[in-house]
Amino acid sequence: MSLISILISLAIESYWEKVDQLRRYDWFETYRNWMMEKLEDRPFYESPFGVVLVLGPLVFAVWLIDAMLGGVFSLFSFLFGIAVLLFCLGPRTLSRDVQAYVDAAETGNHELAKQYAIEILGRPVDEQPQALASAVKNSILIHANDRIIAILFWFALLGPMGAVLFRASTLLKEETVLVPDKFSHSVHDLFWVMNWVPARLCIIGYALAGNFIDTISYWRSVNDFWTRDSDDLLVTSGNGALRQDVRIDVADGESTLLINTVAHAISLIKRTIIVFLALLAAMTLAGWMI
Repeated sequence: MSLISILISLAIESYWEKVDQLRRYDWFETYRNWMMEKLEDRPFYESPFGVVLVLGPLVFAVWLIDAMLGGVFSLFSFLFGIAVLLFCLGPRTLSRDVQAYVDAAETGNHELAKQYAIEILGRPVDEQPQALASAVKNSILIHANDRIIAILFWFALLGPMGAVLFRASTLLKEETVLVPDKFSHSVHDLFWVMNWVPARLCIIGYALAGNFIDTISYWRSVNDFWTRDSDDLLVTSGNGALRQDVRIDVADGESTLLINTVAHAISLIKRTIIVFLALLAAMTLAGWMI
């Protein structure tokens, strides 16, 4: 059922543009502040246990609702899973944001391209067009994992609870990134653990959907796959997978090489999602046959 839920969610994500408007995470900041205010005087607050207490009630609530709906009628649990997965993806549809940026950049509307780049990068930008294109390309190679692949992975593994746990850990990391305390370190440790496997699956997807040899050649050594920072490895591997497309553009004498590479990157990501779904389908079929 997880595969069917994922396929339906991705179809809705692709064709229903208003879905982005439904994803609002302001409530999470309110919830986090309330929980941290209750826990900050506790001796275990700045430990991994403190992070568990912040995220635990939210994850438990999702599990409880899913279990109760499943107990009434399995279709209710199925629909709840699709709703949760749709809410956790994103928060914005990556392909639409990237296409809007590419369209604006190709027409020479740098100011409009900057606005779309801000949505993708999540920060103010002042780079020149070519440097901005490079930053956008590298950013979407990371976002393919934390916006899509990791959410799908944890949903397939743990259901709605897994998708919520990863999205909540991502939000908590973003909101504590500038706070250098033990609680923030524990949050980043949790995110590192949850992100490690999906990031490697995404990298394998890049290699299979792009250029396998070039992907590996961009690593310093094979140990990079196991030990290198996930975001750094996603960018390095993604650029390696795109190398053949870059060669073609250079051979064709493209003057807007980096803009085209951004378009190639989103195509690579779409192919990577197909690879991930194919692997999930194969595992699902194997599970039915055993």
